[in-house]
Amino acid sequence: MKKFILTLILLSAGLASAHCCYRGGYYHHGYYGGGWIAPALVGGVVGYELAQPRPVIIEQPVIVQQPQPQYAPAPVGYHYQQMVNPQTGQLQIVLVPN
Repeated sequence: MKKFILTLILLSAGLASAHCCYRGGYYHHGYYGGGWIAPALVGGVVGYELAQPRPVIIEQPVIVQQPQPQYAPAPVGYHYQQMVNPQTGQLQIVLVPN
């Protein structure tokens, strides 16, 4: 945004200075030519700013992994087993007797 504002200011200053000496059909200071310097400088600055390479930012995707549940060791005489809950149909890990 700052570069854009700077470019507009320089462009307006260049146009004003290029048009300052022209007064109703004749040149105020009595010379002809030389009015191309300020626009050429402004054009050079604008061209230089536009020619600058812009950084390319590539964001890596964020991978969210669910932590694996940690179970306490099964008590003596029991073990863990995966079973389907008949009411919900979901897979659950339960303690069953040996």
